[in-house]
Amino acid sequence: MVTIKDVAKEAGVAISTVSNVLNNVDVVSEETRRKVLEASEKLHYVPNMNAKFLKSNKKNTIGLFLSSIQGDFYKDLMQAVHLQCKLKGYQLNIYISNENTSEEIYSMIISSGVEGAIVLNEHLSYEYIDRLSLTHMPIVFIDREYSKEQMSSVIIDSTEGAALAMEYLIKQGHRRIGYFHGIYNYDDECRYKAYENVLRKYNLPIDESIVLRAYFEETLAYSEMRVLLLKGTKLPEAFFCANDEMAWGCIRALTEAGLRVPDDISIVGFDDNAVAKYNSPSITTVHSPVAELGAYSTTELLRLIQSEEVVQGGVFRLSPTLVIRDSCKLRIG
Repeated sequence: MVTIKDVAKEAGVAISTVSNVLNNVDVVSEETRRKVLEASEKLHYVPNMNAKFLKSNKKNTIGLFLSSIQGDFYKDLMQAVHLQCKLKGYQLNIYISNENTSEEIYSMIISSGVEGAIVLNEHLSYEYIDRLSLTHMPIVFIDREYSKEQMSSVIIDSTEGAALAMEYLIKQGHRRIGYFHGIYNYDDECRYKAYENVLRKYNLPIDESIVLRAYFEETLAYSEMRVLLLKGTKLPEAFFCANDEMAWGCIRALTEAGLRVPDDISIVGFDDNAVAKYNSPSITTVHSPVAELGAYSTTELLRLIQSEEVVQGGVFRLSPTLVIRDSCKLRIG
């Protein structure tokens, strides 16, 4: 880990001078300030977070860093993390980054003053994750596989879940199967790879005309399906959608066009949220253990925080399950 001593050596100044510059104490020349800042940037120096924690009024506070809070997935995740924090005597602060850059998200995390962070943000690059690792700040990632000292990840095995869905569709007699992508993130990448791999396993075609993207949003899936119908594209026998909101958007568009789900076309989703359970037809889907994801992530983060020594993190996978409902039908002939 880069220290203030390293920065002083690189800049050719005293440690106290580096401290003055980094704390904006106006007692050094502009030339000296420039040298210190350039050295700090070159070495990727980050101030000692433990010292900041001691001065912070956010001791015993965990930060949950998200790129969105829309949809049941995020709601269930936040509730699960909040419950665990409440049970363990920790406060929870939630930070939403939206379309911030990696550098902005990185700055948000290290300047938050929280004792540890749970991070679900596809916009944070691995370059800045490596920088975060230099701080030895306890962090648990949800959207990627990553582990170092004081850093772990807890993921739902999307590859396994998507394979379950695809195997089920094929066993139900479906051979031409379309796919609805979500946003460009770890989960969607895993789900699409499983979609491709299972089709290849059974020597079935991958038709790009029925591979669409709706960014995990119901309204966009509805629009994309409407466009597909208007273009007159030959529909597949089934669609596998990377989440339930998109699955329901597909069903609405198909129903309005006079098609029946599942009699004319089968639909399978992913997550098992309220949309899947309570609409008609109810959606066959992959159940994501989101509450378990939130609880496990919080428990692992507290392990990292409460350890008296710097500890090695790990990668922990949670297995999804297939929930069979009404939106998928056995195809005969």
